[in-house]
Amino acid sequence: MKKIWTRDCTQDWIAQLELRIEDIGYYLTRTVEWCETNEIYDDQMVFACAVMTVVWVSHMRGEPLSKREALEIVGIVDAETVEDEEYHLGEQWQDFDHEELLEVVVSRFY
Repeated sequence: MKKIWTRDCTQDWIAQLELRIEDIGYYLTRTVEWCETNEIYDDQMVFACAVMTVVWVSHMRGEPLSKREALEIVGIVDAETVEDEEYHLGEQWQDFDHEELLEVVVSRFY
């Protein structure tokens, strides 16, 4: 039997969306702070950290995330030109906490 979408379903969906936005915003702020504390000012490094943070937050929340959506979240203007395929956090990254993730991302630049 198919479940009917109700007003309560819509309210729950909106609440989850608000929490997702709050979580991503919180961790993006922490990412910027971490970069500043570690004297990381290279645009490419900060960008990589921000994108991986969005992917990591989505993974931790158990929510799918497309490449296009991740780029839109971090403010890339031409994000609509990117293929809309789903991002997956690789197995090697899944057990990292946020700061460990950022350390590994930055280490890939050296």
